[in-house]
Amino acid sequence: MKQGECKSPGGKLVSVHLEVLENKLKNVSFSGDFFVHPEAAAKTSLENVSRALEGYWADADVAALAARIRAALPVEVELLGTSSEAMAIAIRRAVGDLAVNLELPLPRIGAFTADEIRDLTERWKSQSWKLIPEQALSPELNVALDEILLEEVIAGHRPPTLRFWRWNAPAVIIGRSQSPSNEVDLDYVEREKIRLVRRMTGGGAMFLQPHGAITYSLYLPETLLSGLSIRQSYEICEAWLIAGLRNLGVDAHHVPINDIACSDGKIGGAAQCRRGGHVLHHTTLAYDMDPGEMLRVLRISREKLSDKKGVSSASKRVSPLKRQTGLERGEIAERLFAFFQTQFGGTLDAITQNEFGLAESKVAAKYGTQDWTFDIN
Repeated sequence: MKQGECKSPGGKLVSVHLEVLENKLKNVSFSGDFFVHPEAAAKTSLENVSRALEGYWADADVAALAARIRAALPVEVELLGTSSEAMAIAIRRAVGDLAVNLELPLPRIGAFTADEIRDLTERWKSQSWKLIPEQALSPELNVALDEILLEEVIAGHRPPTLRFWRWNAPAVIIGRSQSPSNEVDLDYVEREKIRLVRRMTGGGAMFLQPHGAITYSLYLPETLLSGLSIRQSYEICEAWLIAGLRNLGVDAHHVPINDIACSDGKIGGAAQCRRGGHVLHHTTLAYDMDPGEMLRVLRISREKLSDKKGVSSASKRVSPLKRQTGLERGEIAERLFAFFQTQFGGTLDAITQNEFGLAESKVAAKYGTQDWTFDIN
């Protein structure tokens, strides 16, 4: 089995595994921390691409491979963070053409002015927000609750909701399209009893410790993001958070597609899922980290490091909030939670027993199973 990777400048990593038999591509499979929208079409779309490449010429050039990939993707499907050309280059590298490169312009930081962000988020103030503060829960239950609370908002059982999470155990949370064996040292994770959980959204793997991360989710109708592309919606969903971080003295800004950064490095990243006319948007911020432990847990490829904002060391890619603020993790979470309420209103709320029961059932059937965790696509 051969492997190739390509990271779009300013974008995400795509990885391909394949075989070559008599100059024909066989068993082509893509994974990575890119996003596929709509999420419900991600699995079938990548399977369509794999089928379209099955038996195709292994020595085909990038243009021919990219054209075949584009033709296999439904017209309504959008790749974010990668492209058909990047996928084609990953194939070329897998079959031995290591000199082929992808050259794309770096995206500018942010798409909106401060006035535009204020105007776009003004409609959020009209919502009867429910605000759920932190509660330490298992990694599996936390990711299951994201799906359940989204479904509850879709069904009209609860209004738009903000939830702050907390973890009760160390975990690696992988994106929907990632391969666990590519992203994680599975032997180390098992030996150290670190949980491995796949979430419902795309994006990259995160090694999270209870003391080291701040995570929140928004569950809201798409009408609050009307007129925006998916790329633009990330910036709007994070605008309040960036303002809140600046209020704490952190020089935060949005970096397309889904990063929050400062002059010293990355602070956090976000992911989305859309269904039933509603959006789940969740963001994780680094509060504290052990770079050595992170490198033991995660497999960070040279291809991914080659682009990441011009740095060559994985430990320099993240700038934790503890170092920047000197505040305790809980105080930062509480102040950000209060900042959202100051900006948009809302009343304190809690997860109901019914929602907990639905989430526990979802853990048993999905998020706590090997079938889901190791299902690449």
